[in-house]
Amino acid sequence: MNAARFRSVFTCLRACVLLAAAAPILTAPTLGAQSGPAVATLLRQAEVAPVLQVYEYANQIVDLAPDSNLDGFRDQVLGAVAPGSSAETAKGRLAAALALRSLKNDSTYGKDVLDLLTPVANSADDGVRAATMAVLGDDRLFNNRVLPDVRKIVLENCKDELVAPSVRIEAALALWQVGTNEDRATAKATLEQFLQSTDRELRQRGALALAELNIEGGPAWTVLREIRDEPTDAGRRARLFLRREEERRQLEQSLARIVERNTGTGSEHDDYRILTELRQRVRAQHLRGSTVTDQELVEYAAKGMLEGLDPHSTFFTSDEYKRFFFDLNREYGGIGAFVNFDQDNDFSIVRPIYSGPAYEIGLRSGDKILEVDGWETAGHTSDEIVTRLKGRPETPVVLKVFRAGFQEPQVLTVLRRQISVPAVNWTMVPGEIGYVELISFSSNLAEELRRALADVTAKGARGIVLDVRNNTGGFLSQAGDVVEQFLDGKKLVVYTEGPAEPRRDYYTEDGPRAVCKLPLAVLTNNFSASASEITAGALQDHGRATIIGQRSFGKGSVQNLFALRSDPPEAWDDLNGDGNWQEGEPFTDRNQNGKYDYGAHIKLTVAKYHLPSGRCPHREFDKEGRIVDPNWGVMPDKVVDLLENKPEDAWKNAAVFALLKKAVFRDYVKSHMAEHEALFRQLAEGDEGDPKKYPGFDEFYRGLDTKLTEDDVRRWLRYEVRDQISDLRGAVYPGQRALGDPQEDAQLQEAVRTLLQQDGRDIRELAAYHNVLKIKFPEEPRTSAK
Repeated sequence: MNAARFRSVFTCLRACVLLAAAAPILTAPTLGAQSGPAVATLLRQAEVAPVLQVYEYANQIVDLAPDSNLDGFRDQVLGAVAPGSSAETAKGRLAAALALRSLKNDSTYGKDVLDLLTPVANSADDGVRAATMAVLGDDRLFNNRVLPDVRKIVLENCKDELVAPSVRIEAALALWQVGTNEDRATAKATLEQFLQSTDRELRQRGALALAELNIEGGPAWTVLREIRDEPTDAGRRARLFLRREEERRQLEQSLARIVERNTGTGSEHDDYRILTELRQRVRAQHLRGSTVTDQELVEYAAKGMLEGLDPHSTFFTSDEYKRFFFDLNREYGGIGAFVNFDQDNDFSIVRPIYSGPAYEIGLRSGDKILEVDGWETAGHTSDEIVTRLKGRPETPVVLKVFRAGFQEPQVLTVLRRQISVPAVNWTMVPGEIGYVELISFSSNLAEELRRALADVTAKGARGIVLDVRNNTGGFLSQAGDVVEQFLDGKKLVVYTEGPAEPRRDYYTEDGPRAVCKLPLAVLTNNFSASASEITAGALQDHGRATIIGQRSFGKGSVQNLFALRSDPPEAWDDLNGDGNWQEGEPFTDRNQNGKYDYGAHIKLTVAKYHLPSGRCPHREFDKEGRIVDPNWGVMPDKVVDLLENKPEDAWKNAAVFALLKKAVFRDYVKSHMAEHEALFRQLAEGDEGDPKKYPGFDEFYRGLDTKLTEDDVRRWLRYEVRDQISDLRGAVYPGQRALGDPQEDAQLQEAVRTLLQQDGRDIRELAAYHNVLKIKFPEEPRTSAK
């Protein structure tokens, strides 16, 4: 019998011991067209019944559920316990929660169950409270979004010594199921306290609970052996546990003998005999040995095999390859928006893609998506929701959305389109400098960069800043296409070479083509890797750009992707002819798992790349962990650190986070936007470091009661202004927070200064940089008085 089955059996046994005798069989009221009144009646009856009988009423409610439209039935159950209803009481809530738990064997209604039971967790009725703890210990019910709240409730009941023993025991058992390793230690310590009690019944309860958690040995088993022959429920449970333990010990001994016999059967020349033995031992002895599949074991072995060779070779399962493939080919059929859960745990639009259908139809940052085609998003994971938002281009999806200020949610129909996630962001910064941020070296990068350079040139750019900070790379060919847009003629960009890969040279195209000849600076940091390093290093080697920032990551190896013949992708109908499966395209579901499988792939390191000067930026370690070549990476011509806060001001991070959690900056900007939109558009471009430019700043700052300076608060207010103005102007500001902000980004300021110097200008003479320069200047020569 597995642990889950024991859990179910002993939960029922505990209920029988703690509560009253079994109730008479009840008859559900006759149903009309709607089951709502019948549900309400059963919940009212549950409120006046003994706790054990509440379980029976919950079962009868479940019997009323239709075969389809369970969500509608769930609404009826919740409506019956809404505030002000006659069933909105402790036992009524418990019965409703038990019913919802039984409707689906997963976390679909976990948030509803938690909302129902939260007010009951401190009930004066110990029976209700103990039953509540038992339900909260059902780890199937709760996804990662609500688990922290569940843990908090059961932890409080577990640790509170003034709580009734029956409640604390149930809370400890629940905490073991839903808690962290630290929480489990707390649960175990709590149950062990009961073993020290002078009350014999409490000692027995503590011992039985510890046995239920499969905690072997110790004084608990001494108590079980003492009561095993007693003709009581506790004695019978003790016998069950002791018998199970003895059977487990015998099974272990048998398995050990089997393993010993089988591990000697492989030939001593069999190179895979270790894997064979490991598989047998896992099956026989590991905690997950009875549940882990051979396919999973093969996947783990494949990952270990490749990752043991180098950090960049890896094995992709079908799902992993799907995510990796999207990062390199940033196109999909969908509504065009970045989405996630907000601070209220509502699924929201973080930012629309301004060229996409979501923005065109009126969706904006912060809008909460309540339903997708009538399906509620609450209680579901991000992946589940995104799957429903995506689909074949030119197909509609109906969204129910809510925005602050709406009287009620709005229903919008969005026509999905082929979405290309931007690989480039760009803008003009003070000094007539075009600032171009390369987000990733994906397949759409080169064409977007051409548009960006054409746009800033048309706007009068006299220099270009190319930003590859935090860009971890992508397609090697795209790096060549980027460099080609800044170099004339046929020039070497990079060459690759490996044991099984002969030298291969990559050149810019020799022939007529558009080339940007403006002065160029490239920004790098310690997260600039691979294709980013090729771009920066090649432009540096050819003397085309000044590199500014920090030394790059040091990834000079080349990986190729290989599909595995042993696990090929599923066949599909390529309706749009792009050679890639898209959401909504028909496919052959080979393994009947209800989703398209890309098949297994590997990313294998096959060569190293070398920059035009012959140097290889790869950071490599010997067996002792020492760096082989101290000249790894791409070293900037000008080393500049980006420190938003000085090390001694690290405490400010926590202070800012506390204010962000309260949404004070967002609420301030939203409340002033309608009246001061023109001003905020100006402040988004630059505020000269003056907090007094923000309406009512002094009163706002005093109300924060924070140790942050006025300038700290001004900076974060401006970040929020830029975020909200992005929606109004339909274009994102490049970078993130300080990064890419000409007022706050010291590395960007150094790049602007460098380009202005080449043009015979001084950054200090530009009004936009007055009072906000982060970079240092050499001291002016002083003359002595005579």
